[in-house]
Amino acid sequence: MPQTPAGILSTMRSVSPSSPRLVWHGQDGRIELSGRVFDNWVAKSSNLLVDELDATETSRIALDLPPHWKSLALAFACWQVGALVVLPEEAGSPPDADIVLSSRPDPGTAPSGQLVCVALGSLALGWDGPLPRGAVDFAAEVRSHGDVYQGRSVDGDAPLLRAGGRTLLARDLLDSVTLPADPGDTDGRTLLLEPGAGLERALAAALAVWAQGGVLVLVEDGLPVTDRLLTGERVTGRLGTA
Repeated sequence: MPQTPAGILSTMRSVSPSSPRLVWHGQDGRIELSGRVFDNWVAKSSNLLVDELDATETSRIALDLPPHWKSLALAFACWQVGALVVLPEEAGSPPDADIVLSSRPDPGTAPSGQLVCVALGSLALGWDGPLPRGAVDFAAEVRSHGDVYQGRSVDGDAPLLRAGGRTLLARDLLDSVTLPADPGDTDGRTLLLEPGAGLERALAAALAVWAQGGVLVLVEDGLPVTDRLLTGERVTGRLGTA
Protein backbone atom coordinates (compact mmCIF):
# COMPACT_ATOMS: atom_id res chain seq x y z
CA MET A 1 0.00 0.00 0.00
CA PRO A 2 1.50 3.36 -0.95
CA GLN A 3 2.20 5.53 2.09
CA THR A 4 4.05 8.45 0.47
CA PRO A 5 3.21 10.92 -2.31
CA ALA A 6 5.67 9.13 -4.61
CA GLY A 7 4.04 5.77 -3.91
CA ILE A 8 0.57 7.18 -4.47
CA LEU A 9 1.54 8.72 -7.81
CA SER A 10 3.20 5.48 -8.91
CA THR A 11 0.00 3.58 -8.13
CA MET A 12 -2.12 6.14 -9.97
CA ARG A 13 0.02 5.59 -13.07
CA SER A 14 0.02 1.79 -12.89
CA VAL A 15 -3.25 0.64 -11.31
CA SER A 16 -6.48 1.49 -13.16
CA PRO A 17 -5.04 4.83 -14.36
CA SER A 18 -8.26 5.79 -16.15
CA SER A 19 -10.37 5.40 -13.00
CA PRO A 20 -11.39 8.54 -11.10
CA ARG A 21 -9.27 9.58 -8.11
CA LEU A 22 -10.38 13.15 -7.45
CA VAL A 23 -13.72 14.88 -8.02
CA TRP A 24 -14.15 18.62 -7.56
CA HIS A 25 -17.47 20.45 -7.24
CA GLY A 26 -17.00 24.20 -7.54
CA GLN A 27 -18.75 27.36 -8.65
CA ASP A 28 -17.64 26.65 -12.22
CA GLY A 29 -18.97 23.09 -12.23
CA ARG A 30 -17.76 19.55 -11.72
CA ILE A 31 -14.29 18.29 -12.62
CA GLU A 32 -13.28 14.63 -12.47
CA LEU A 33 -9.61 13.65 -12.57
CA SER A 34 -8.48 10.11 -13.23
CA GLY A 35 -5.23 8.86 -11.79
CA ARG A 36 -3.50 9.46 -15.12
CA VAL A 37 -4.84 13.01 -15.47
CA PHE A 38 -3.95 13.94 -11.88
CA ASP A 39 -0.45 12.53 -12.37
CA ASN A 40 -0.10 14.56 -15.59
CA TRP A 41 -1.03 17.78 -13.77
CA VAL A 42 1.47 16.96 -11.04
CA ALA A 43 4.19 16.26 -13.62
CA LYS A 44 3.51 19.47 -15.55
CA SER A 45 3.53 21.47 -12.31
CA SER A 46 6.73 19.75 -11.16
CA ASN A 47 8.47 20.58 -14.43
CA LEU A 48 7.34 24.21 -14.15
CA LEU A 49 8.66 24.42 -10.60
CA VAL A 50 12.05 23.04 -11.61
CA ASP A 51 12.51 24.56 -15.08
CA GLU A 52 11.15 28.06 -14.46
CA LEU A 53 11.44 28.55 -10.70
CA ASP A 54 14.58 26.54 -9.90
CA ALA A 55 12.83 24.54 -7.18
CA THR A 56 15.02 21.98 -5.43
CA GLU A 57 14.94 19.69 -2.41
CA THR A 58 15.95 22.63 -0.23
CA SER A 59 13.11 24.90 -1.42
CA ARG A 60 10.31 26.12 0.83
CA ILE A 61 7.14 26.63 -1.22
CA ALA A 62 4.20 28.47 0.33
CA LEU A 63 0.70 27.43 -0.74
CA ASP A 64 -1.49 30.49 -0.23
CA LEU A 65 -4.41 28.54 -1.67
CA PRO A 66 -7.79 27.14 -0.56
CA PRO A 67 -8.66 23.44 -0.76
CA HIS A 68 -9.03 22.84 -4.51
CA TRP A 69 -8.02 20.22 -7.05
CA LYS A 70 -5.24 22.50 -8.31
CA SER A 71 -3.98 22.97 -4.74
CA LEU A 72 -3.66 19.20 -4.36
CA ALA A 73 -1.85 18.86 -7.70
CA LEU A 74 0.55 21.66 -6.75
CA ALA A 75 1.24 20.18 -3.31
CA PHE A 76 2.05 16.80 -4.86
CA ALA A 77 4.28 18.58 -7.38
CA CYS A 78 6.17 20.27 -4.54
CA TRP A 79 6.62 16.89 -2.87
CA GLN A 80 7.67 15.26 -6.14
CA VAL A 81 10.57 17.70 -6.51
CA GLY A 82 11.41 17.33 -2.81
CA ALA A 83 10.33 20.80 -1.67
CA LEU A 84 8.73 21.53 1.69
CA VAL A 85 5.16 22.87 1.51
CA VAL A 86 4.58 25.78 3.89
CA LEU A 87 1.07 26.93 4.85
CA PRO A 88 0.31 30.51 5.91
CA GLU A 89 -0.09 31.04 9.64
CA GLU A 90 -3.03 33.35 8.92
CA ALA A 91 -5.31 33.61 5.91
CA GLY A 92 -4.08 36.23 3.47
CA SER A 93 -0.61 36.39 4.97
CA PRO A 94 1.83 34.26 2.93
CA PRO A 95 4.86 33.08 4.93
CA ASP A 96 8.44 33.77 4.07
CA ALA A 97 9.36 31.24 1.38
CA ASP A 98 11.44 30.74 -1.73
CA ILE A 99 8.31 30.48 -3.88
CA VAL A 100 4.76 31.61 -3.07
CA LEU A 101 1.81 30.12 -4.94
CA SER A 102 -1.22 32.37 -4.43
CA SER A 103 -4.78 32.53 -5.75
CA ARG A 104 -5.77 35.74 -3.96
CA PRO A 105 -7.15 38.48 -6.25
CA ASP A 106 -4.46 40.87 -5.01
CA PRO A 107 -1.56 38.61 -4.04
CA GLY A 108 0.82 41.54 -3.67
CA THR A 109 4.52 40.82 -3.62
CA ALA A 110 6.12 37.66 -2.28
CA PRO A 111 8.00 38.47 0.94
CA SER A 112 11.37 37.23 -0.27
CA GLY A 113 10.80 34.83 -3.15
CA GLN A 114 9.18 34.24 -6.49
CA LEU A 115 5.42 34.83 -6.75
CA VAL A 116 3.27 32.47 -8.82
CA CYS A 117 -0.33 33.57 -9.44
CA VAL A 118 -2.70 30.59 -9.63
CA ALA A 119 -6.06 31.10 -11.32
CA LEU A 120 -8.42 28.51 -9.84
CA GLY A 121 -10.95 28.39 -12.67
CA SER A 122 -10.77 24.87 -14.03
CA LEU A 123 -10.70 26.13 -17.62
CA ALA A 124 -8.71 29.30 -16.91
CA LEU A 125 -6.01 29.96 -19.50
CA GLY A 126 -4.40 32.78 -17.54
CA TRP A 127 -4.53 35.06 -14.52
CA ASP A 128 -7.64 37.25 -14.42
CA GLY A 129 -6.28 40.76 -13.95
CA PRO A 130 -2.94 42.55 -13.94
CA LEU A 131 -0.06 40.23 -13.15
CA PRO A 132 2.27 41.64 -10.47
CA ARG A 133 5.68 42.58 -11.80
CA GLY A 134 7.95 39.56 -12.01
CA ALA A 135 5.20 37.08 -11.16
CA VAL A 136 4.65 33.82 -13.05
CA ASP A 137 1.19 33.06 -14.43
CA PHE A 138 0.62 29.40 -13.52
CA ALA A 139 -2.39 28.77 -15.78
CA ALA A 140 -0.69 30.37 -18.78
CA GLU A 141 2.59 28.50 -18.34
CA VAL A 142 1.83 25.05 -16.95
CA ARG A 143 0.31 23.49 -20.08
CA SER A 144 3.52 23.95 -22.05
CA HIS A 145 5.44 21.65 -19.72
CA GLY A 146 5.89 17.91 -20.14
CA ASP A 147 3.43 15.26 -18.94
CA VAL A 148 6.23 13.18 -17.39
CA TYR A 149 8.58 14.24 -14.61
CA GLN A 150 12.08 12.86 -15.13
CA GLY A 151 13.58 13.93 -11.81
CA ARG A 152 14.89 11.41 -9.32
CA SER A 153 12.73 9.92 -6.59
CA VAL A 154 12.68 11.78 -3.27
CA ASP A 155 13.29 10.14 0.10
CA GLY A 156 9.97 8.81 1.39
CA ASP A 157 10.80 10.03 4.91
CA ALA A 158 11.40 13.63 3.84
CA PRO A 159 9.32 16.30 5.63
CA LEU A 160 6.26 17.26 3.59
CA LEU A 161 4.52 20.13 5.34
CA ARG A 162 5.18 23.04 7.67
CA ALA A 163 1.99 24.24 9.33
CA GLY A 164 1.07 25.70 12.71
CA GLY A 165 4.68 25.62 13.87
CA ARG A 166 4.97 21.90 13.11
CA THR A 167 6.96 20.05 10.46
CA LEU A 168 5.03 17.00 9.34
CA LEU A 169 6.01 13.78 7.58
CA ALA A 170 3.71 11.64 5.45
CA ARG A 171 2.97 9.37 8.40
CA ASP A 172 2.00 12.35 10.56
CA LEU A 173 -0.55 13.49 7.99
CA LEU A 174 -1.86 9.95 7.55
CA ASP A 175 -2.20 9.50 11.31
CA SER A 176 -4.25 12.71 11.53
CA VAL A 177 -7.09 11.23 9.47
CA THR A 178 -9.42 8.47 10.63
CA LEU A 179 -11.31 7.10 7.67
CA PRO A 180 -14.93 6.05 8.21
CA ALA A 181 -15.50 2.37 8.80
CA ASP A 182 -16.04 0.45 5.59
CA PRO A 183 -18.83 -2.14 5.99
CA GLY A 184 -17.60 -4.00 2.92
CA ASP A 185 -13.97 -3.93 4.06
CA THR A 186 -12.84 -3.16 0.51
CA ASP A 187 -10.60 -0.62 -1.18
CA GLY A 188 -11.84 1.87 -3.72
CA ARG A 189 -14.25 3.79 -1.52
CA THR A 190 -15.47 7.27 -2.42
CA LEU A 191 -15.10 9.68 0.49
CA LEU A 192 -16.25 13.28 0.65
CA LEU A 193 -14.37 15.93 2.61
CA GLU A 194 -16.86 18.34 4.14
CA PRO A 195 -16.69 21.90 2.76
CA GLY A 196 -14.93 24.34 5.07
CA ALA A 197 -11.90 22.16 5.77
CA GLY A 198 -8.51 23.86 5.61
CA LEU A 199 -5.80 22.95 3.13
CA GLU A 200 -3.83 20.92 5.69
CA ARG A 201 -6.90 18.77 6.28
CA ALA A 202 -7.49 18.39 2.53
CA LEU A 203 -3.89 17.28 1.94
CA ALA A 204 -4.05 14.77 4.78
CA ALA A 205 -7.38 13.44 3.50
CA ALA A 206 -5.98 13.02 -0.02
CA LEU A 207 -3.01 11.03 1.26
CA ALA A 208 -5.21 8.82 3.44
CA VAL A 209 -7.89 8.15 0.83
CA TRP A 210 -5.48 7.56 -2.05
CA ALA A 211 -3.23 5.34 0.08
CA GLN A 212 -6.22 2.99 0.21
CA GLY A 213 -7.04 3.28 -3.49
CA GLY A 214 -10.11 5.42 -2.94
CA VAL A 215 -11.69 8.47 -4.57
CA LEU A 216 -11.72 11.86 -2.85
CA VAL A 217 -14.59 14.29 -3.43
CA LEU A 218 -13.96 17.97 -2.66
CA VAL A 219 -16.74 20.59 -2.57
CA GLU A 220 -16.00 24.30 -2.69
CA ASP A 221 -16.78 26.07 0.56
CA GLY A 222 -20.24 27.64 0.32
CA LEU A 223 -21.72 25.04 -2.03
CA PRO A 224 -24.34 22.72 -0.52
CA VAL A 225 -23.72 19.01 -0.24
CA THR A 226 -27.00 17.68 -1.57
CA ASP A 227 -28.43 14.18 -1.58
CA ARG A 228 -28.20 14.30 -5.36
CA LEU A 229 -24.47 15.01 -5.17
CA LEU A 230 -23.88 12.21 -2.67
CA THR A 231 -25.88 9.74 -4.75
CA GLY A 232 -24.35 10.84 -8.05
CA GLU A 233 -20.80 10.46 -6.76
CA ARG A 234 -21.65 7.21 -4.92
CA VAL A 235 -20.17 8.61 -1.71
CA THR A 236 -19.66 5.86 0.86
CA GLY A 237 -18.37 8.01 3.72
CA ARG A 238 -17.76 11.60 4.84
CA LEU A 239 -14.73 13.19 6.46
CA GLY A 240 -15.15 16.09 8.86
CA THR A 241 -13.35 19.40 8.62
CA ALA A 242 -11.02 18.54 11.50
